[in-house]
Parts: sequence; C-alpha cells; structure tokens
Amino acid sequence: MRKELYDMRIRALALFFLMLALFFAIAPFQDYAVGTLRSLEGSSGEFMGKYIDREYVEQLTNWSFYMYSQWFGKNFGQLVPIIAIVLAFPLFSRESENGTLEFLLVRQSRLRVFMNKSFTGLLALVSIIVILSFLPILYSFVTGKEFVNEYVPQFMIFALVGGLLWYSVTLIFSVVFNDQVKPILASLGALVLTTVLGLLRPLRYLNTYRYILGVDIFSGGDMDILYTVSLLLVSGFLLFISYEIFNHKEI
Repeated sequence: MRKELYDMRIRALALFFLMLALFFAIAPFQDYAVGTLRSLEGSSGEFMGKYIDREYVEQLTNWSFYMYSQWFGKNFGQLVPIIAIVLAFPLFSRESENGTLEFLLVRQSRLRVFMNKSFTGLLALVSIIVILSFLPILYSFVTGKEFVNEYVPQFMIFALVGGLLWYSVTLIFSVVFNDQVKPILASLGALVLTTVLGLLRPLRYLNTYRYILGVDIFSGGDMDILYTVSLLLVSGFLLFISYEIFNHKEI
C-alpha cells in the first residue's frame, strides 16, 4: 500500500491542484462573466438573442445557480471521467512496461497486489471528488456569499458514481495492456464513443455525461436511482473482470 501511495501522490496532487486552479478561475469572476454576457447584448442585441439565453444570463447573477451550473454542471463535471482515467491507466500497465510486476508478485499474492493498487487509486479518486464537491461551500463561507448547499450531496454522488464507472473501465485496459499509452487511448476512445452514441435517443443511457453533470438535478427531477444502481453494478462487474484477467494473466 505504501508503494502505491508513493507512486500515486504526484499524479493525484497534480490533478487536485489543477482542478483547484480551475475553480479559482471561475468562482471569483461571477460578476465579470455576467458583465461580459450583458455587454454582448449591448453591442449586438441580435447576436445575444440568437446565441445566448437572456434568462440564463440573469440566473447566473444568483451565486448558487452560478456555482452549480459553472462548477458542477460544466467544468468539474466534465472532467470527472478524465480524472478517473488519469488515476487508473498506469496502475498495472506501468508495472508491466517497466517489468516490475514480477517482483511484486514474488512477495505478494495476486489478490493483494490487485487490491492494493485498485484501492489506492480509488481512495485518491474519492478524496479528490469529495474535496472538490465541497469546495463551493467552503469558498462561499469564507467569502460570505449565500449558497444553497442542499444539492451538493446529490452532485457529489453523481460525480462519485460516474467517476467509479470510468475508473473501472480504465482499470481493465490497464490490466490488459503492457504499456501505458494503450490504456489511456482506449479509455478516452470509449468515453468519446459512448458520449457520441448517447446522443441517439435509443442509446441515451450510454452518455454518462448527462448523469455526471446533474442534468436531472437542474431539471428538478428526482435522483435517478435505477441509473445510479446500474452504474454501480456495472462498475462492480468491471472490477471483478479486471481481477479475473489479472489473476489469469501470464506474467
């Protein structure tokens, strides 16, 4: 476990601080963003009416709506699958590429190696998502802004479940491939493919972005329990498949 945490620390910290920088590139600039959109209306009312929803711009003046839409509904939400993929892709493939997996298996069972690596990456993923989910609450408290935080747990659950799915998908590729390039390419390809196919109504369920970005929360609907449970079951199945592949892989 200590080795896995040591290997993970730079990647996890880099992701966290990049996301932290992204948050502070958004949060302090609410007035600037709204002012810019309004200035477009002033300079060209026709342009504003065609490309920008005026009602949406007015909603952005509400701090809670601004945070939920710009942080959870766009920037953070869009990057949740990427965070999961970056954390998972080298877990096994780097050991295979460097030829160090054999040394690990001399000292530990395959189950223990798999659990240590998988759990360490998962711990980093959950920690990053939980901290980033509560960031708007902390920032609002420090800056004295009124923030309706009752929807944060729902957005956080959606991000955690969606992140777990893409972590599980990437873990399979990391176990299968013996270099670090193929797992990340395969995972990103799967993300793009499912997102594009999900634009088709019959295959809408493939587009996990709709779930992770909290579209149902914005539309005022209830939390999609069936979809949440389905993603958890698929993630659990993929983790099991990853272990079975690793357990029978010739090393």
